[in-house]
Amino acid sequence: MEKVAVLGGGNGAFITAADLAGKGFSVNLFEMPELSASVERARHQGGIELEVRGNLPIRPGFWRVNVTSDPAEALDGVKVAFLVVPAFAQKRFAEVIAPYTREGMLIVLAPGNFGGAIEFAQVLKRRGSPPVKLAEMECMIYSGFKNDSGSVWVSGYKKGLRVAAFPGRDTAGVVETLHQFYPDLRPARNVLETGLRNVNTVFHAPIVVLNAGRIEDTKGDFLFYWQGCTPAVGRVVEGVEEERLAIGAALGLELTPNYQVMLDWYGHQGARGPGLKEVMATNPAYEWDTAPATLQHRFLTEDIPYGMVPMESLGKLVGVKTPLTTAIIELAQRMLERDLRKEARTLDTLGLGGVPLGDLQRLVDECGWWGWEGATC
Repeated sequence: MEKVAVLGGGNGAFITAADLAGKGFSVNLFEMPELSASVERARHQGGIELEVRGNLPIRPGFWRVNVTSDPAEALDGVKVAFLVVPAFAQKRFAEVIAPYTREGMLIVLAPGNFGGAIEFAQVLKRRGSPPVKLAEMECMIYSGFKNDSGSVWVSGYKKGLRVAAFPGRDTAGVVETLHQFYPDLRPARNVLETGLRNVNTVFHAPIVVLNAGRIEDTKGDFLFYWQGCTPAVGRVVEGVEEERLAIGAALGLELTPNYQVMLDWYGHQGARGPGLKEVMATNPAYEWDTAPATLQHRFLTEDIPYGMVPMESLGKLVGVKTPLTTAIIELAQRMLERDLRKEARTLDTLGLGGVPLGDLQRLVDECGWWGWEGATC
C-alpha cells in the first residue's frame, strides 16, 4: 500500500485525504501546529468521515487517516505529497517542510494559482532542499465543505483536470505517476497554462463584486452560481474570460474556453448548455454552493491577488488590454478598503519582473528553478 501525504487541514485537504484513503492508499494528513484545532476530531478518531452528494466516482464512509502536526512524520516514506491549501499559505508550508524533503519526491500543488510552483521551488532551494519534482493542478479537483474538524462532504469531482510540472518537460512523467491516484488527469504545457486555466480567477470576483449589495443584505443567503450569475453578470464574466483567452493566445497557449472546461469537468454529473452562464446554471455540483456571507472572503482576498492581478500583469507583458479585469480589481479594493495589488504574487514578487518573455517561457518549459541561471539552463 503506497503511502502519500496530504498537506493542509481545510475543505480540499480533508476531501483529498479521505478519497485517497478510500482508494486504498495509506494517507498522512499534515496541518500546522497552530491550526491543530481544525483537525482535532479527525486526529482523535483516527480518520475522516466523508459524505458524497450526487453521483460521483468517490466512495463515502469513514476512512482511516494518520493526522499529524509533525512534518517529519507526515513525509516519512512518502514519494508523493499533495499540497491543498489557499495560495497565501503555500509559502509557509514550503518553509516548514523544506528540511524533510528528499530528492525525487513529487509535491503537487492543488491548485497552484498563479506562480505557486515557482514560488514553492524558490523557497525550497533557498532553504537547502534537494531538487524535488514539482507540479501544480489548474484547480482543486473536488468541490465541497467541511462539517467540522472530523467530517467533510463533497459534491463535485473534476474529470479531465489539467496538471503541469515545473519545468514542463517533466509533465509526462508526473502525469504517469499521478494516474494511480487520478486516472482522468490530463497534461498542460506548463505552469503559466495551469495558472491561466484556473476558473476561479474568472468566476469568483466578478460575481461577488456584482452581487455585493445582495451579499451584504442577505449575508450570502442565495446560491452563488445558480442565482448570482444572472445574464448581465454572466456577460461581465464572459468579458473577463475573453481577456484571459487573449493573454493565453499571446503567450502561445491554446486555452480552452471556460464553458467547455466546465462541460469537460462536470458533464459526467449533468452540466450542459451552449455557453458559460447556461453551464454554470445547470451544474449539479453547484446545487449547495451558497454565496459568501461577507465580502471579506477568499473569492476576493485570494482570487484577486493570486489570479486577477497576475492576469492583469501578464496582459501588460504581452500587450493585451484588460479593462474588465482591472475594473473588477479596482472595485473590489474600494469595497474592501484593501490594497490587493500590494498583496499579489506577480512576476515582480517572484523576482521575474523585466525578464524577457522568451526567457520566462524557457524557465517554465525547460529549466525549473534548480536549473535556472538567468536566461540559461
